[in-house]
Amino acid sequence: MSIPTDRSPPWEEGRTSPRVRSSSTPPSGTAAEGLTDDLLVEVLSRVPAKSLCRFKCVSNHWLSLIDHPDHRKKLPQALAGFLHSSTYTYEWRLEAPIHFTSFPGRRCPPVDTSCTFLPNSRRVHLLDCCNGLLLCRWYDISSEGDRFSYVVCNPATTQWTVLPGSGKATKEVSAVRLGFDPALSSHFHVFELVMDDGSGCLLGPVVVGVAVYSSETRRWAYKEKRWNARIRLLNDELASVFLNGYLHFQAHGSEVSPCIAVLDTEGGTWMDFAVPDGGILDGFIQRSQGRLNYANFQWYEDGDVTRLVVYVLDNYESKEWILKHSVETSCLFGGIEYCLVRGIDYIMSGGFDWIAIDPECNLLFFTVGWENKFMCYSMDRRQVKMISKLVDGKPPYIPYVPLYAELQSLPN
Repeated sequence: MSIPTDRSPPWEEGRTSPRVRSSSTPPSGTAAEGLTDDLLVEVLSRVPAKSLCRFKCVSNHWLSLIDHPDHRKKLPQALAGFLHSSTYTYEWRLEAPIHFTSFPGRRCPPVDTSCTFLPNSRRVHLLDCCNGLLLCRWYDISSEGDRFSYVVCNPATTQWTVLPGSGKATKEVSAVRLGFDPALSSHFHVFELVMDDGSGCLLGPVVVGVAVYSSETRRWAYKEKRWNARIRLLNDELASVFLNGYLHFQAHGSEVSPCIAVLDTEGGTWMDFAVPDGGILDGFIQRSQGRLNYANFQWYEDGDVTRLVVYVLDNYESKEWILKHSVETSCLFGGIEYCLVRGIDYIMSGGFDWIAIDPECNLLFFTVGWENKFMCYSMDRRQVKMISKLVDGKPPYIPYVPLYAELQSLPN
Protein backbone atom coordinates (compact mmCIF):
# COMPACT_ATOMS: atom_id res chain seq x y z
CA MET A 1 0.00 0.00 0.00
CA SER A 2 1.41 3.38 -0.96
CA ILE A 3 1.29 6.10 1.66
CA PRO A 4 0.28 9.65 0.61
CA THR A 5 2.91 12.29 1.19
CA ASP A 6 0.51 14.72 2.86
CA ARG A 7 1.91 16.62 5.80
CA SER A 8 0.63 16.15 9.30
CA PRO A 9 -2.16 18.50 10.43
CA PRO A 10 -0.77 21.97 11.27
CA TRP A 11 -1.32 21.62 15.02
CA GLU A 12 0.58 18.30 15.14
CA GLU A 13 3.79 19.33 13.40
CA GLY A 14 6.81 18.92 15.62
CA ARG A 15 4.92 16.90 18.22
CA THR A 16 5.69 13.33 19.20
CA SER A 17 2.81 11.02 20.03
CA PRO A 18 2.98 8.98 23.23
CA ARG A 19 4.04 5.38 22.92
CA VAL A 20 1.46 2.76 23.80
CA ARG A 21 2.35 -0.82 24.58
CA SER A 22 0.02 -3.76 24.35
CA SER A 23 0.33 -7.39 25.32
CA SER A 24 -0.57 -8.25 21.74
CA THR A 25 2.08 -8.16 19.06
CA PRO A 26 1.79 -6.91 15.49
CA PRO A 27 1.30 -9.53 12.80
CA SER A 28 4.58 -11.32 12.08
CA GLY A 29 6.20 -11.29 8.69
CA THR A 30 5.01 -7.79 7.76
CA ALA A 31 6.90 -4.58 7.06
CA ALA A 32 5.04 -2.93 9.94
CA GLU A 33 6.56 -5.40 12.40
CA GLY A 34 9.79 -3.41 12.58
CA LEU A 35 8.13 0.00 13.07
CA THR A 36 8.05 1.69 16.43
CA ASP A 37 4.67 2.79 17.72
CA ASP A 38 5.53 6.42 16.96
CA LEU A 39 6.32 5.66 13.31
CA LEU A 40 3.28 3.44 12.94
CA VAL A 41 0.96 6.18 14.24
CA GLU A 42 2.67 8.65 11.89
CA VAL A 43 1.97 6.33 8.95
CA LEU A 44 -1.62 5.74 10.02
CA SER A 45 -2.20 9.49 10.33
CA ARG A 46 -1.73 9.78 6.55
CA VAL A 47 -4.31 7.24 5.42
CA PRO A 48 -8.03 7.97 4.83
CA ALA A 49 -10.44 7.46 7.71
CA LYS A 50 -12.10 4.59 5.82
CA SER A 51 -8.81 2.68 5.66
CA LEU A 52 -8.05 3.46 9.29
CA CYS A 53 -11.29 1.76 10.34
CA ARG A 54 -10.21 -1.39 8.49
CA PHE A 55 -6.75 -1.34 10.06
CA LYS A 56 -8.33 -1.73 13.50
CA CYS A 57 -8.90 -5.36 12.53
CA VAL A 58 -5.20 -6.08 11.84
CA SER A 59 -4.41 -6.89 15.47
CA ASN A 60 -5.23 -5.95 19.05
CA HIS A 61 -2.06 -3.88 19.09
CA TRP A 62 -3.16 -1.80 16.10
CA LEU A 63 -6.62 -1.42 17.62
CA SER A 64 -5.15 -0.11 20.89
CA LEU A 65 -2.95 2.35 19.00
CA ILE A 66 -5.80 3.71 16.88
CA ASP A 67 -8.31 3.97 19.73
CA HIS A 68 -5.90 5.44 22.29
CA PRO A 69 -7.07 8.94 23.35
CA ASP A 70 -3.63 10.48 22.78
CA HIS A 71 -3.46 9.15 19.22
CA ARG A 72 -7.00 10.14 18.26
CA LYS A 73 -5.76 13.73 18.22
CA LYS A 74 -3.63 12.97 15.18
CA LEU A 75 -5.54 10.24 13.35
CA PRO A 76 -8.34 10.94 10.84
CA GLN A 77 -11.86 10.23 12.06
CA ALA A 78 -14.82 8.77 10.18
CA LEU A 79 -18.34 10.17 10.12
CA ALA A 80 -19.65 9.17 13.55
CA GLY A 81 -23.31 10.14 13.26
CA PHE A 82 -25.52 13.18 13.09
CA LEU A 83 -26.97 15.87 15.33
CA HIS A 84 -30.66 16.63 15.51
CA SER A 85 -33.34 18.05 17.75
CA SER A 86 -36.85 17.01 18.73
CA THR A 87 -38.19 20.44 17.73
CA TYR A 88 -38.83 21.52 14.14
CA THR A 89 -37.71 25.15 13.74
CA TYR A 90 -38.41 25.88 10.04
CA GLU A 91 -34.87 27.14 9.63
CA TRP A 92 -31.32 25.77 9.70
CA ARG A 93 -30.72 25.52 13.43
CA LEU A 94 -31.05 23.04 16.28
CA GLU A 95 -32.47 23.98 19.65
CA ALA A 96 -31.50 22.30 22.91
CA PRO A 97 -31.63 19.56 23.86
CA ILE A 98 -29.49 18.49 20.90
CA HIS A 99 -29.35 14.75 20.31
CA PHE A 100 -26.63 12.64 18.72
CA THR A 101 -27.46 9.48 16.75
CA SER A 102 -24.53 7.30 15.76
CA PHE A 103 -24.18 5.42 12.50
CA PRO A 104 -24.00 1.62 12.73
CA GLY A 105 -20.52 0.27 13.37
CA ARG A 106 -19.10 3.72 14.20
CA ARG A 107 -17.64 3.99 17.68
CA CYS A 108 -17.54 7.50 19.08
CA PRO A 109 -16.68 8.40 22.70
CA PRO A 110 -19.42 10.45 24.41
CA VAL A 111 -19.39 14.12 23.42
CA ASP A 112 -21.38 17.00 24.88
CA THR A 113 -23.34 17.99 21.75
CA SER A 114 -25.65 20.26 23.76
CA CYS A 115 -22.60 22.36 24.72
CA THR A 116 -23.38 22.40 28.44
CA PHE A 117 -19.68 23.19 29.01
CA LEU A 118 -20.33 26.77 27.84
CA PRO A 119 -20.49 28.98 30.95
CA ASN A 120 -23.49 31.10 31.91
CA SER A 121 -25.64 29.74 29.09
CA ARG A 122 -29.26 30.81 29.02
CA ARG A 123 -29.90 29.24 25.64
CA VAL A 124 -27.80 27.68 22.85
CA HIS A 125 -28.84 27.19 19.21
CA LEU A 126 -26.65 25.08 16.94
CA LEU A 127 -26.29 26.78 13.55
CA ASP A 128 -23.70 24.66 11.73
CA CYS A 129 -21.08 21.94 12.08
CA CYS A 130 -17.93 21.53 10.02
CA ASN A 131 -15.23 18.88 10.52
CA GLY A 132 -15.80 18.57 14.25
CA LEU A 133 -16.38 22.23 15.15
CA LEU A 134 -19.81 23.62 16.03
CA LEU A 135 -21.09 27.14 15.34
CA CYS A 136 -23.64 28.22 17.94
CA ARG A 137 -25.80 31.18 18.75
CA TRP A 138 -25.12 31.68 22.46
CA TYR A 139 -27.51 33.56 24.73
CA ASP A 140 -25.65 34.53 27.88
CA ILE A 141 -27.46 34.72 31.22
CA SER A 142 -26.62 38.42 31.46
CA SER A 143 -27.92 39.21 27.94
CA GLU A 144 -31.36 40.70 27.52
CA GLY A 145 -34.08 39.72 25.08
CA ASP A 146 -32.76 38.22 21.85
CA ARG A 147 -29.19 39.49 22.16
CA PHE A 148 -26.66 36.76 21.46
CA SER A 149 -23.05 36.07 20.51
CA TYR A 150 -21.59 33.57 18.08
CA VAL A 151 -19.58 30.79 19.69
CA VAL A 152 -17.40 28.24 17.90
CA CYS A 153 -16.63 25.18 20.00
CA ASN A 154 -15.38 21.61 19.86
CA PRO A 155 -17.58 19.26 21.90
CA ALA A 156 -14.94 16.50 21.79
CA THR A 157 -12.38 18.68 23.65
CA THR A 158 -14.82 21.22 25.22
CA GLN A 159 -12.72 24.07 23.79
CA TRP A 160 -14.61 27.20 22.75
CA THR A 161 -14.31 30.84 21.82
CA VAL A 162 -16.72 33.78 21.60
CA LEU A 163 -16.66 35.81 18.38
CA PRO A 164 -16.92 39.61 18.34
CA GLY A 165 -19.96 41.12 16.69
CA SER A 166 -19.87 41.59 12.93
CA GLY A 167 -21.76 44.88 13.00
CA LYS A 168 -24.56 43.44 10.87
CA ALA A 169 -28.11 43.54 12.18
CA THR A 170 -29.82 40.17 12.62
CA LYS A 171 -32.48 41.07 10.05
CA GLU A 172 -29.76 41.69 7.45
CA VAL A 173 -28.28 38.19 7.77
CA SER A 174 -30.02 35.46 5.79
CA ALA A 175 -27.75 32.57 6.84
CA VAL A 176 -24.63 31.89 8.91
CA ARG A 177 -22.22 29.10 8.03
CA LEU A 178 -18.95 27.68 9.38
CA GLY A 179 -15.88 26.80 7.32
CA PHE A 180 -13.08 24.64 8.72
CA ASP A 181 -10.72 22.15 7.08
CA PRO A 182 -8.04 20.72 9.42
CA ALA A 183 -6.12 19.40 6.40
CA LEU A 184 -5.59 23.01 5.24
CA SER A 185 -5.35 25.03 8.43
CA SER A 186 -6.04 24.95 12.15
CA HIS A 187 -8.04 28.19 11.73
CA PHE A 188 -11.75 28.50 10.96
CA HIS A 189 -13.99 31.01 9.21
CA VAL A 190 -17.58 32.08 9.83
CA PHE A 191 -19.68 33.42 6.96
CA GLU A 192 -22.68 35.76 7.33
CA LEU A 193 -24.63 35.96 4.08
CA VAL A 194 -26.00 39.50 3.98
CA MET A 195 -29.20 40.22 2.05
CA ASP A 196 -31.00 43.35 0.87
CA ASP A 197 -34.54 44.23 1.93
CA GLY A 198 -36.06 42.47 -1.07
CA SER A 199 -37.47 45.63 -2.60
CA GLY A 200 -35.51 45.22 -5.82
CA CYS A 201 -36.55 41.64 -6.53
CA LEU A 202 -40.08 40.26 -6.73
CA LEU A 203 -38.79 36.82 -5.74
CA GLY A 204 -37.38 37.91 -2.41
CA PRO A 205 -34.15 39.22 -0.86
CA VAL A 206 -30.90 38.92 -2.81
CA VAL A 207 -27.51 38.16 -1.26
CA VAL A 208 -25.59 41.41 -1.62
CA GLY A 209 -22.44 40.54 0.27
CA VAL A 210 -20.76 38.41 2.89
CA ALA A 211 -19.17 39.18 6.23
CA VAL A 212 -16.34 36.72 6.97
CA TYR A 213 -14.73 36.17 10.36
CA SER A 214 -11.20 34.72 10.46
CA SER A 215 -9.95 33.09 13.66
CA GLU A 216 -6.43 33.92 12.50
CA THR A 217 -6.98 37.70 12.38
CA ARG A 218 -9.86 37.65 14.89
CA ARG A 219 -11.66 40.19 12.76
CA TRP A 220 -14.67 40.39 10.46
CA ALA A 221 -14.28 41.62 6.89
CA TYR A 222 -17.21 42.58 4.68
CA LYS A 223 -17.13 41.96 0.92
CA GLU A 224 -19.76 43.10 -1.55
CA LYS A 225 -21.03 40.38 -3.85
CA ARG A 226 -19.32 39.83 -7.21
CA TRP A 227 -21.65 37.29 -8.75
CA ASN A 228 -23.02 38.25 -12.14
CA ALA A 229 -26.36 36.65 -11.26
CA ARG A 230 -28.80 37.81 -8.58
CA ILE A 231 -28.21 35.13 -5.98
CA ARG A 232 -31.02 34.24 -3.58
CA LEU A 233 -30.88 31.43 -1.03
CA LEU A 234 -32.88 28.44 -2.18
CA ASN A 235 -34.08 28.24 1.41
CA ASP A 236 -32.30 28.60 4.73
CA GLU A 237 -32.92 24.97 5.70
CA LEU A 238 -30.38 23.56 3.24
CA ALA A 239 -26.87 22.40 4.02
CA SER A 240 -23.72 24.11 2.87
CA VAL A 241 -20.36 22.53 2.09
CA PHE A 242 -16.88 23.86 2.89
CA LEU A 243 -14.47 22.26 0.41
CA ASN A 244 -11.13 23.29 -1.10
CA GLY A 245 -11.26 26.53 0.90
CA TYR A 246 -14.63 27.51 -0.64
CA LEU A 247 -18.09 27.78 0.88
CA HIS A 248 -20.74 26.17 -1.37
CA PHE A 249 -24.47 26.72 -0.86
CA GLN A 250 -27.62 26.10 -2.88
CA ALA A 251 -29.32 29.13 -4.36
CA HIS A 252 -31.51 30.53 -7.11
CA GLY A 253 -29.67 32.39 -9.83
CA SER A 254 -30.90 34.23 -12.88
CA GLU A 255 -34.41 33.36 -14.08
CA VAL A 256 -35.09 31.36 -10.89
CA SER A 257 -32.66 28.62 -11.97
CA PRO A 258 -31.32 26.43 -9.13
CA CYS A 259 -27.57 26.77 -8.80
CA ILE A 260 -24.61 26.33 -6.49
CA ALA A 261 -23.07 29.59 -5.30
CA VAL A 262 -19.41 29.53 -4.28
CA LEU A 263 -17.17 32.02 -2.48
CA ASP A 264 -13.81 31.88 -0.77
CA THR A 265 -12.62 33.14 2.60
CA GLU A 266 -10.91 36.23 1.20
CA GLY A 267 -13.68 37.54 -1.04
CA GLY A 268 -11.55 37.03 -4.15
CA THR A 269 -13.51 34.16 -5.73
CA TRP A 270 -17.24 34.32 -6.50
CA MET A 271 -18.67 31.56 -8.70
CA ASP A 272 -22.07 30.11 -9.51
CA PHE A 273 -22.97 27.17 -11.70
CA ALA A 274 -26.13 25.27 -12.54
CA VAL A 275 -27.14 22.01 -10.90
CA PRO A 276 -28.11 18.99 -13.07
CA ASP A 277 -31.45 19.46 -14.84
CA GLY A 278 -34.67 17.70 -13.98
CA GLY A 279 -34.51 17.69 -10.19
CA ILE A 280 -37.79 17.11 -8.36
CA LEU A 281 -36.76 18.25 -4.89
CA ASP A 282 -34.41 21.05 -3.86
CA GLY A 283 -31.49 18.64 -4.00
CA PHE A 284 -28.70 18.05 -1.52
CA ILE A 285 -24.98 18.84 -1.58
CA GLN A 286 -22.28 17.13 0.47
CA ARG A 287 -18.53 16.55 0.44
CA SER A 288 -17.62 12.93 -0.26
CA GLN A 289 -14.22 11.47 -1.12
CA GLY A 290 -12.79 14.94 -1.61
CA ARG A 291 -15.37 16.08 -4.18
CA LEU A 292 -18.64 18.00 -4.24
CA ASN A 293 -21.61 15.62 -4.52
CA TYR A 294 -25.17 16.56 -5.53
CA ALA A 295 -28.12 14.22 -4.92
CA ASN A 296 -31.71 14.58 -6.07
CA PHE A 297 -34.64 12.73 -7.63
CA GLN A 298 -35.40 12.99 -11.35
CA TRP A 299 -38.26 11.98 -13.63
CA TYR A 300 -37.55 9.40 -16.33
CA GLU A 301 -39.61 7.83 -19.14
CA ASP A 302 -42.06 10.73 -19.49
CA GLY A 303 -42.68 10.90 -15.77
CA ASP A 304 -43.54 7.25 -15.25
CA VAL A 305 -40.36 6.49 -13.30
CA THR A 306 -38.41 8.46 -10.72
CA ARG A 307 -34.79 7.77 -9.89
CA LEU A 308 -32.38 8.78 -7.18
CA VAL A 309 -29.35 10.32 -8.87
CA VAL A 310 -25.99 11.35 -7.42
CA TYR A 311 -23.57 13.57 -9.36
CA VAL A 312 -20.03 14.76 -8.66
CA LEU A 313 -18.63 18.08 -9.84
CA ASP A 314 -15.95 17.46 -12.47
CA ASN A 315 -14.02 20.69 -11.86
CA TYR A 316 -14.60 24.39 -11.24
CA GLU A 317 -13.46 25.40 -14.72
CA SER A 318 -15.88 23.32 -16.79
CA LYS A 319 -18.62 23.43 -14.11
CA GLU A 320 -19.82 20.07 -15.43
CA TRP A 321 -21.42 17.33 -13.36
CA ILE A 322 -20.61 13.63 -13.82
CA LEU A 323 -23.31 11.07 -13.04
CA LYS A 324 -22.01 8.90 -10.22
CA HIS A 325 -25.05 6.77 -9.43
CA SER A 326 -28.66 6.22 -10.46
CA VAL A 327 -31.35 3.90 -9.04
CA GLU A 328 -35.15 3.69 -9.31
CA THR A 329 -36.99 4.90 -6.22
CA SER A 330 -39.08 1.71 -6.22
CA CYS A 331 -35.88 -0.15 -5.30
CA LEU A 332 -35.41 2.18 -2.33
CA PHE A 333 -38.90 2.66 -0.99
CA GLY A 334 -40.92 -0.27 -2.30
CA GLY A 335 -43.12 1.77 -4.60
CA ILE A 336 -43.22 5.07 -2.72
CA GLU A 337 -43.09 7.75 -5.41
CA TYR A 338 -42.41 11.46 -5.35
CA CYS A 339 -44.67 14.00 -6.93
CA LEU A 340 -44.82 17.75 -7.39
CA VAL A 341 -48.05 19.51 -6.46
CA ARG A 342 -48.42 23.30 -6.61
CA GLY A 343 -44.67 23.67 -6.28
CA ILE A 344 -44.49 21.66 -3.01
CA ASP A 345 -42.47 18.47 -3.03
CA TYR A 346 -43.60 15.63 -0.84
CA ILE A 347 -43.82 11.86 -0.58
CA MET A 348 -47.33 10.52 -0.85
CA SER A 349 -46.85 8.17 2.10
CA GLY A 350 -45.01 10.57 4.40
CA GLY A 351 -41.90 12.72 4.52
CA PHE A 352 -38.34 12.54 3.29
CA ASP A 353 -35.19 14.25 4.56
CA TRP A 354 -31.56 13.97 3.55
CA ILE A 355 -29.06 13.26 6.34
CA ALA A 356 -25.62 12.75 4.79
CA ILE A 357 -23.45 11.27 2.09
CA ASP A 358 -20.55 9.56 3.84
CA PRO A 359 -17.34 11.63 3.42
CA GLU A 360 -15.24 8.50 2.82
CA CYS A 361 -17.44 5.99 0.96
CA ASN A 362 -20.55 5.59 -1.19
CA LEU A 363 -23.18 5.48 1.54
CA LEU A 364 -26.27 7.71 1.57
CA PHE A 365 -28.27 8.31 4.75
CA PHE A 366 -31.83 9.68 4.87
CA THR A 367 -35.17 9.45 6.68
CA VAL A 368 -38.46 8.43 5.08
CA GLY A 369 -42.11 7.94 5.99
CA TRP A 370 -44.37 9.06 8.80
CA GLU A 371 -42.46 6.76 11.16
CA ASN A 372 -39.27 8.67 10.36
CA LYS A 373 -37.28 5.60 9.40
CA PHE A 374 -33.52 6.15 9.46
CA MET A 375 -32.20 4.49 6.29
CA CYS A 376 -28.80 3.69 4.80
CA TYR A 377 -28.33 3.08 1.08
CA SER A 378 -25.12 1.56 -0.30
CA MET A 379 -24.45 2.79 -3.84
CA ASP A 380 -21.82 0.09 -4.35
CA ARG A 381 -24.07 -2.81 -3.36
CA ARG A 382 -27.30 -1.11 -4.46
CA GLN A 383 -28.85 -2.17 -1.16
CA VAL A 384 -31.00 -0.22 1.28
CA LYS A 385 -31.29 -0.96 5.00
CA MET A 386 -33.42 0.48 7.77
CA ILE A 387 -31.24 1.29 10.78
CA SER A 388 -33.82 2.52 13.29
CA LYS A 389 -36.81 4.77 13.80
CA LEU A 390 -36.11 8.34 14.88
CA VAL A 391 -39.11 8.78 17.13
CA ASP A 392 -38.17 12.32 18.23
CA GLY A 393 -35.93 13.26 15.32
CA LYS A 394 -36.67 16.49 13.46
CA PRO A 395 -34.66 18.07 10.62
CA PRO A 396 -32.25 19.54 9.97
CA TYR A 397 -29.93 16.59 10.45
CA ILE A 398 -26.32 17.76 10.74
CA PRO A 399 -23.50 15.23 10.10
CA TYR A 400 -20.81 15.06 12.77
CA VAL A 401 -17.16 13.97 12.46
CA PRO A 402 -15.33 14.22 15.82
CA LEU A 403 -12.12 16.24 16.11
CA TYR A 404 -9.86 15.36 19.05
CA ALA A 405 -7.04 17.79 18.32
CA GLU A 406 -6.73 20.86 20.53
CA LEU A 407 -6.73 24.09 18.55
CA GLN A 408 -5.04 27.36 19.45
CA SER A 409 -7.91 29.14 17.69
CA LEU A 410 -10.19 27.93 20.52
CA PRO A 411 -8.43 29.43 23.55
CA ASN A 412 -11.00 28.57 26.25
